[in-house]
Amino acid sequence: MSAPNAEGFARVSALFRYPVKSMRGEALDELVLEGSGVRGDRAYGVLDVASGTVLSAKREGRLLEASARLEDEELVVTLPDGREYDPGPALDESLARWLARPVRLVEAAQFGAPVFQSIEDFERDDSPLSSWEGVDSSFVDESALHVLSTGDLRRLDQERPDLSWDVRRFRPNVVLDADVESARAWSRGSRLVVGEVEFEVSKGCTRCVMTTRAQPENLSRQLDVLRHVTAQHDRKVGVRARVVRTGRLHVNDLATAHVRTR
Repeated sequence: MSAPNAEGFARVSALFRYPVKSMRGEALDELVLEGSGVRGDRAYGVLDVASGTVLSAKREGRLLEASARLEDEELVVTLPDGREYDPGPALDESLARWLARPVRLVEAAQFGAPVFQSIEDFERDDSPLSSWEGVDSSFVDESALHVLSTGDLRRLDQERPDLSWDVRRFRPNVVLDADVESARAWSRGSRLVVGEVEFEVSKGCTRCVMTTRAQPENLSRQLDVLRHVTAQHDRKVGVRARVVRTGRLHVNDLATAHVRTR
């Protein structure tokens, strides 16, 4: 594996947290990694009252038009009209008007195991819905941490330069500046020591309709993104992981160890 310098083979180039599931999140200089994942990540969700499911952009793509951030651990949601809200009745009412259905904001820590829904055919938003149960007291899809490499994005851009391979399509928590060879070595059971934290790769990250969705700031809908990833990379880009050693992770922290455990 190539190294950015003599001390490590990869470097943290970006960190992201998404306080409300499927809304746009925030780029940060530091993340706190706990056993359950990134503190504050997917801590809230929008509950569809009629179905009892927590909405995801896999089903309701408009969620990506809103954004969320934490200020001193307090949630602030910005809706597409630019208005900002704290959690409460005013936000719930505005969400319901915007999405044209009864919804309300819920907190993962008090919710139990959520049920999510996704369209079965990513090319047709009117296709049937499939449902699955998530993780207890969390609104992550299935794993505590999502890691992507810059090598992944460069490879995809080389293969299909006509498409937009913006990192926002993939919604990672951690982006490591590493080449494709390094990223391919992050197989199941690999452990990465990055700064003061350590995490273990559980599997490749299977991609879905989220990667094709339009987002504000000139990110258009591109079905060919997922078509290409499916045809050339078995639908996987980046990896899912669990936190082995907790701590604080910073932009520019070095990955200094890579151990295969099984």
